[in-house]
Amino acid sequence: MSQKVGAIGGNYGVAFDDGVFDGVKKITVGKDLGCVSYIKIEYEKDGKSETREHGTIRGELTEFAVEYPNEYITSVAGTYDHVRYYESVLVKSLIFRTSYRRTSPALGGDSAGKQFMLEGKTGGRLLGFHGRSGQALDSIGAYFFAPNPPLRHFNREGGNGGSAWDDGAYDGVRKILVGRGGKFVSYVRFEYARGERMVPHAHGKRQEAPQEKITVGADEFSITYIKIEYEKDGKVEIREHGTNRGELKEFSVNYPNDYIIAVGGSYNHIFNYDTTLITSLYFTTSRGFTSPLFGEMAGTEFNLKGENGAKLLGFHGRGGYAIDAIGAFFETRRPLKLSVKIGPIGGTKGNTFDDGVFDGVKKVTVGKDEYSVTYIKIEYANGGKFETREHGTARGELKEFSVDYPNEYIIAVGGSYNHIFNYDTTLITSLFFKTSKGFTSPLFGEMAGTEFNLEGQNGGQLIGFHGRGGYAIDAIGAHFEKLSSLKIGPVGGNKGNTFDDGVFDGVKKITVTADEYSVTYIKIEYANDGKFETREHGTARGELKEFSVNYPNDNITAVGGSYNHIFNYDTTLITSLFFKTSRGFTSPLFGEMAGTEFTLEGKNGGKLLGFHGRGGGAIDAIGAHFQIVSG
Repeated sequence: MSQKVGAIGGNYGVAFDDGVFDGVKKITVGKDLGCVSYIKIEYEKDGKSETREHGTIRGELTEFAVEYPNEYITSVAGTYDHVRYYESVLVKSLIFRTSYRRTSPALGGDSAGKQFMLEGKTGGRLLGFHGRSGQALDSIGAYFFAPNPPLRHFNREGGNGGSAWDDGAYDGVRKILVGRGGKFVSYVRFEYARGERMVPHAHGKRQEAPQEKITVGADEFSITYIKIEYEKDGKVEIREHGTNRGELKEFSVNYPNDYIIAVGGSYNHIFNYDTTLITSLYFTTSRGFTSPLFGEMAGTEFNLKGENGAKLLGFHGRGGYAIDAIGAFFETRRPLKLSVKIGPIGGTKGNTFDDGVFDGVKKVTVGKDEYSVTYIKIEYANGGKFETREHGTARGELKEFSVDYPNEYIIAVGGSYNHIFNYDTTLITSLFFKTSKGFTSPLFGEMAGTEFNLEGQNGGQLIGFHGRGGYAIDAIGAHFEKLSSLKIGPVGGNKGNTFDDGVFDGVKKITVTADEYSVTYIKIEYANDGKFETREHGTARGELKEFSVNYPNDNITAVGGSYNHIFNYDTTLITSLFFKTSRGFTSPLFGEMAGTEFTLEGKNGGKLLGFHGRGGGAIDAIGAHFQIVSG
């Protein structure tokens, strides 16, 4: 997930928006006539480099590079002011700060002027730029990585000897290698996943080539070594800590189908070394498995785990000759969606499976032979990323069904099941899917036997599968979201970046800007558990106007306005917005009512809980979440 900040500076030039990449490797800045005349950015995306250029190449060029991915830019600062030569407000200088606490020189022209600082809320890395440019750089804004949800950091347990280490956070942990020396852990090596790469980290002292994967070493005194295989962006990375000596044991998980959710063990004062060391470790997974105990449970016991079954993303701690202390990073999960579990339907043989609950389903792949559905692979959306689960045996013809998630989602699963005499068992013989936009997938398999239809209430979306499978799919069931809100829209154009703020307690204030063509920007102040949070979409230009309600005594119950094709931009944009409240008030009209008019409202006076839509240089489309109120 990303957070869009800015842009800061002038309002001339042509708008640009590079979008979001994995990170920034190098920035080249040109200076001329007291301002930043040019900027070239070398981004990384899926292991490849891509460049973007803005402004005009002239004057002195200066580069600033980072040791990506180990080092990354965390803030963009500088100055802007009126430049007489251009008779315009321009960016005059730029300064970059990194995760290694390095600060670049002031790049560009004169550092005098109005100062600015762009940075993410959580110290996230720079992912992209946006702004305005022409002969020079008129304004600059940035995208920063914003974990959604953010990470939860657990302090390390154990002693205060050794050198501190911190692997950071990855997509997940694949393997851990631990070495034990005497009565303590001497070495640890982690294999992390980052995209398609494996990133290793080792801590402690290694005396021989360690095994791969999650491996723990222990001797008669303590845990001596740990090796972890992490996953990041589909790639695997390894980290090692401690000293590789003593007995090595390995613990693996079938990532991403299973992952570590807790790290337990013990630490004790080792009199032979007159220091406190980790004496044992064990790991618990999302599927209920617990690893063997690495080392001996001695001293003070501990257990590190996140909330709501959150997965382990990384380790930190202290280590040298052994593992002195260990801590962990866990994903901070949003509370699980309320769901309704339906089924399973079909036979009683095969192995039970239950994928649990995700944000939604993007793609389903189904395999079938002449008798039944043999295989199902589901691509789930989970916190802005995608995870797959597979069941049955991949044989026969494979076909896919995809939806434009999150704009469209599956709301029903239908099909049939029958007794297959060749196998003397009941199997699923066909499947089909219905979506929120009224589409029905092709039929996968042959409709034979007893027909079924699984669907939630009020159009709740499919968020997980369960059932039974082995050589084929014996039975199928589904988890559907139990809606506390009704999602309507979006209406408008189909360009811009998709956004969905989700559901809050209510809306306190809305700020809207409009120029001569359209609504360009919307900022919403949401109420959330007694506090207020803001979300912004589009680009803040034009006149700013606000509409507030006396929340919680008054609530917005309808969103109206219009959208039209803007020939200057050759795209459809929102041209106006207005809001109605539970006390009968109607806001002023923001923008100009032009084109197709619309009104979004819940049933029985349900209040507005959140916005979704599309936006970039302006607001392309708008939709809303309303509270469900029974009639």
